[in-house]
Amino acid sequence: MMQHGFIAPELDEDSRAWWEALAEHRLLLPRCRDCERTWFPPTPGCPHCGGTSVELVESSGRGRVYSWVVVNRALAPAFTADVPYTILAVDLEEGARMFGRLVGGRGEALAAGAEVRAEFYEVEGRVLVGFAL
Repeated sequence: MMQHGFIAPELDEDSRAWWEALAEHRLLLPRCRDCERTWFPPTPGCPHCGGTSVELVESSGRGRVYSWVVVNRALAPAFTADVPYTILAVDLEEGARMFGRLVGGRGEALAAGAEVRAEFYEVEGRVLVGFAL
């Protein structure tokens, strides 16, 4: 998979540390210090219990496919050269559900529950994370 298109994210107080870790090829997840659950994307509070004591913890990057979609028509001009591509919804071992591109394949072997692992790749100088079978 070669991703050509890119739309730069707007970094904010909640996402800056996540993007900085990603640049170092580290996948972090927010975890609530009160209920100890993880989620994605980073937010200032826990979506499960409402707690506001949040820390970022290292993820194994391993998970299982929950669902996927094949994008056949670019919804932004930046991604016209990329179609078709596959976006996965992945349930990570740590409990969070995360979305990312399928890396290293076209999705012929995809199935719900298939094991995947996070893969880092770079587009326009920015490290991104996708998932490989």
